[in-house]
Amino acid sequence: MSRRYQLTDAQWGLIEPQFPSRSLIGRPTREPRQVLDGILWILHTGAPWRDLPERFGPWNSVYNTFRRWQDAGRIDAILEALQLKLNEEGLINFDLWCLDGSNVRASKDAAGARKKNTSMNQALGRSRGGFGSKIHLVTDGHGLPLSFCLSPGQSAEISYATSALAMARIPTSSGRYRTRPAHLAADKAYSSKAFRAELRRRRIKAVIPQRSNQQRRHKGRPLVLDKVHYRRRNVVERCFGWLKKFRRFSTRYEKLAKSFAAFIKLAFCLRYLRELCVDRKPAF
Repeated sequence: MSRRYQLTDAQWGLIEPQFPSRSLIGRPTREPRQVLDGILWILHTGAPWRDLPERFGPWNSVYNTFRRWQDAGRIDAILEALQLKLNEEGLINFDLWCLDGSNVRASKDAAGARKKNTSMNQALGRSRGGFGSKIHLVTDGHGLPLSFCLSPGQSAEISYATSALAMARIPTSSGRYRTRPAHLAADKAYSSKAFRAELRRRRIKAVIPQRSNQQRRHKGRPLVLDKVHYRRRNVVERCFGWLKKFRRFSTRYEKLAKSFAAFIKLAFCLRYLRELCVDRKPAF
């Protein structure tokens, strides 16, 4: 049997503690690993839920479990546990974080949420690229995804810069969170006085070039761009390229923003597991 897109034993061992032991009372439930492998198959292939292979169980059971895990915060718990492990092993770069946005086209199936859930509430809108969503992504200096937020496709990137950065909360063993890097790199779309002031307030050095019209109007000491750190900004673009290999990411099929966000978080988790399960022992 092909195990393509399924977790290895080492990867499952890192996230198994986030699932409660099976109860001996009541209707027996499916193994969490089997269900999670089914959800990851959907994430990779972008296939409809009804096309889920039988080896993962009935598609509607896997789908309903996916929805329950969203509502119960199970996926968030897995994400935070893996971020804690990465932080403890020194695999998160706090010297430089990078910020960027990218549009994702939405399928026609993504439209049609209940009327009380408007398109704006579900982070859907029409831009020059078509109908879809915009993902505002924060990575560390190595291209490791840390946080994101969703907005309608026509939204300006600067409008969600503060929100995306605020979502980056890296847990520590003391129970507190690290929420800021030494430097933040972003392109000219994020060059605004308000955002630069917010970064200064948080004691983060902005690595953001000015737009040409801002340079002409700027008074006082000219802003100096840290070119060494700015050259590394492309890691966030490469991270987007990696994420868009997941077909459930590259095209949005979910009507609800929380369901689309859950798939993005699972993609983050796969990146974390890849980092944590690499054999870093020196070769002799």
